[in-house]
Amino acid sequence: KLEEINSILGKKYALEHPKKERDWRTYEQEFAQRIKIAMKDLDPLVSEAVSTIRIVTGAGHPHSLTLEQRVKLLLIKQLVGESNRMFANMLAIFSMISDIDVSYKTIERLYSDDEVIVAIHNLHVLI
Repeated sequence: KLEEINSILGKKYALEHPKKERDWRTYEQEFAQRIKIAMKDLDPLVSEAVSTIRIVTGAGHPHSLTLEQRVKLLLIKQLVGESNRMFANMLAIFSMISDIDVSYKTIERLYSDDEVIVAIHNLHVLI
């Protein structure tokens, strides 16, 4: 029964939404421009989102990155869409220009970092 409904709806959707030809050159140029604008607009928002957070340091190993760097790292990792290990390898390559060299575990820990979670929440409120 579900397969029958899916088949009917799938055909209807295909008829109502024909595939469009894409000019890849224009698409890639527009995509690159949108990314540049988004990153430029996002930078001050991330700064504002983390500026209101007061961090009380306790026992444990201190973070090698600032809260702002950790938030940006997580956002970029999500944008790129790579695995934690692959993204850490990419960062190792770019560490020549960014001075950020972290392991995949550092990236993995960003998802459970309370400060990063609060900063992401603040960012959502600002947006």
